[in-house]
Amino acid sequence: MGEIKVEVKGTAMKHMQSLAGKLLIAMPSLRDSNFHRTVIFVCAHSEEGALGLVINRPHPSSLDNVLQQLGLNWLRQDKPPLYIGGPVAPERGFILYEKPLDIPGFIQVDPNLFMGTNPDILNYLAQPSSDDRFLFALGYAGWGTGQLEGELRENSWLVSSMDRDLLFEIPPAQRWSTAIRQLGFDPAQLVAGSHSIH
Repeated sequence: MGEIKVEVKGTAMKHMQSLAGKLLIAMPSLRDSNFHRTVIFVCAHSEEGALGLVINRPHPSSLDNVLQQLGLNWLRQDKPPLYIGGPVAPERGFILYEKPLDIPGFIQVDPNLFMGTNPDILNYLAQPSSDDRFLFALGYAGWGTGQLEGELRENSWLVSSMDRDLLFEIPPAQRWSTAIRQLGFDPAQLVAGSHSIH
């Protein structure tokens, strides 16, 4: 897992506020196999584009395999799943974590949530003294200038505030339906394209 530079600059959004720190919940009409029934945590969003991590799609590989490739040992009792973060750069690792660490290679998404790419972060989290919650994904979802805004206008996504239990506690298979229910919809009765929430 090499470092990847995340440079989504600028904070002034001409047509909408930045969605960094928000959740994108795929509408049933979104049939792209990479994003069907996904929940994405938006890590960065500006006029130049957006970057997010899918948080409800477990990876067929395991955290053990990644650790072995990095020469790291998992020393904690618990072992979180590995996720498919998105179709871009699937060989790159991305870590969502809650505690500020004096380790370079991260962006601060909100006051108590960070997204990092430095393997040293994963090494810190693997120690027996750590009980920090985190989510580790390979790959990410990326949008170019205006692309995410266009998908929102097409009602491909519902937008929701971030829920830490959804990020770290609720089983991955339940995250899409839970996120929709938190917005007041019944997933079984959600009609594709009938709602626009921005």
